[in-house]
Amino acid sequence: MMDDFRPRLSALTALGFMLLVAGGSFWMLQKSSETNENAATRLKTTEPDYTIDKFRYTSTGERGRPEYQVEGERLIHYPDQDHITVQRLRVTAFSPHRPPMKIRSDSAKINSDRTELHLYDNVILQRPSADNASELVATSDYMLILTEQDIVKTDRLVEAKEGRTVLRGTGMTADSSKQTLALHSQVSARYMAPEQVKR
Repeated sequence: MMDDFRPRLSALTALGFMLLVAGGSFWMLQKSSETNENAATRLKTTEPDYTIDKFRYTSTGERGRPEYQVEGERLIHYPDQDHITVQRLRVTAFSPHRPPMKIRSDSAKINSDRTELHLYDNVILQRPSADNASELVATSDYMLILTEQDIVKTDRLVEAKEGRTVLRGTGMTADSSKQTLALHSQVSARYMAPEQVKR
């Protein structure tokens, strides 16, 4: 009886060992796969998936008229948060009844649905006058463009010049569709009368 049991015990031991090896191999394969996925995820979150040099993008309305145009020296897309960074950004906002408003900056970050453009460093907004008066030029180190609302705003220091008038303040809202610009707080103004033409 004991002799009959020994081969069975030996076979069961061998089978158990094979199952242990197979289970261990499966576990190691799973861990290796998870490690590769984690590495791919880390790579995805730190590396851009595409870059475009000297690009131009135009958004059009329902009738095919351009609403705004975005240009830049280099566009880089990061897939982890689906955002874009741009070097030397230039934006033109078009209006059917007024000259286009232009804005540029050294760098920018654009959100995933392209509704928010965060502009940084040497930001300059130019709003030409429709009646041959002086254009308005506003400068700051940061501005936010809300493309669906045709609004540019900031909570930083702003300097706005129109002709010989200079305004300074903290915070600004510029409405492209209404052609208005408002400074929010700590506003100071300097006005210089137009130079007299000598006869």
